[in-house]
Amino acid sequence: MLHRIVRLAGVVALLTTLAPATASAKHEVGPALATPTSTLQAALTCNGDLAHATRDPVLLVHGTFADSEINWSWNYKLALPARGEPACTVDLPNASAGDIQVSTEYVVYAVRTMARESHRKVAIIGHSQGGLEARWALRWWPDIRTHVSDVIMLATPNQGSAFPDAVCTGPFFCAASLYQMQTGSDFLTALNDGHETVGAVPFTAIVTTDDQVFVLPSQGVLNGNRNHVTNVAVQDLCPGHAVDHLTLAFDGPTYAIVTDALDHKGPADPSRVDPAVCATDTMPGVDRTDADARVLAYQTTLAELLGPNGPKAEGEPPLACYVTRDCPRGH
Repeated sequence: MLHRIVRLAGVVALLTTLAPATASAKHEVGPALATPTSTLQAALTCNGDLAHATRDPVLLVHGTFADSEINWSWNYKLALPARGEPACTVDLPNASAGDIQVSTEYVVYAVRTMARESHRKVAIIGHSQGGLEARWALRWWPDIRTHVSDVIMLATPNQGSAFPDAVCTGPFFCAASLYQMQTGSDFLTALNDGHETVGAVPFTAIVTTDDQVFVLPSQGVLNGNRNHVTNVAVQDLCPGHAVDHLTLAFDGPTYAIVTDALDHKGPADPSRVDPAVCATDTMPGVDRTDADARVLAYQTTLAELLGPNGPKAEGEPPLACYVTRDCPRGH
């Protein structure tokens, strides 16, 4: 009888030990993706062979009112494979005008897919809003943290954005994502609560002092452990260098900072970058005349979509239930 009691106690102890671990493992995966897999799959395209990658592939995440064609097809998506890094893009829904929380599902799926197919970690480069999707994904989907080698952000509104702060002052003035990028929004408050980085993932936040319209330099920085975070203005490396919010996507010195992060463990270190890059105008493979024409076309698109006929929302979308911790059981 005593032996049976001891054995029963052992079984109970074992179950007690395993139960929290099982629940924890399930929790660590993050919330289920609500977007159909077929839709997520169709949004991801790659230049380069993931299965035989010898360097970490790079996921390029576009900014607001853009897509992968506008933002990346003619610059990083060509330059990175020339370095041996497969480059993948993801087209976010509604040209990133909608809820950033929904757009983030596309990034989560892309990282998981790229890591699985390459058997390597994935670096993420996000332009403007694109960096917020990367951060939101790492914050709420813990399973992808071990699959990300770098997050590199070009003028990402980590602390807010000057444009929506000035313009989105009432209902139906702006698209949903712009309300989320306002200083002090529920979205940014939740994203920055407690810590602005996660785990040991290195972050490089690149800003420009020439951006006085969309993301001020002080709005693009991240607060975090200096071993895991580098905040750098392009003008810190190249004083007087002219580069604005949009031209960061093909700028020469910016590219040098980006590739320094990709080439080393941890975030970028501007002291490693050769000052000679300050004499470069564009990144490799980009013609300035062609780039200027593309930026002008994008500016025309921005003017239309930011105008009275562009997408509008009543205000900031509510935080997802996985943030407020009131999801129905089983979700």
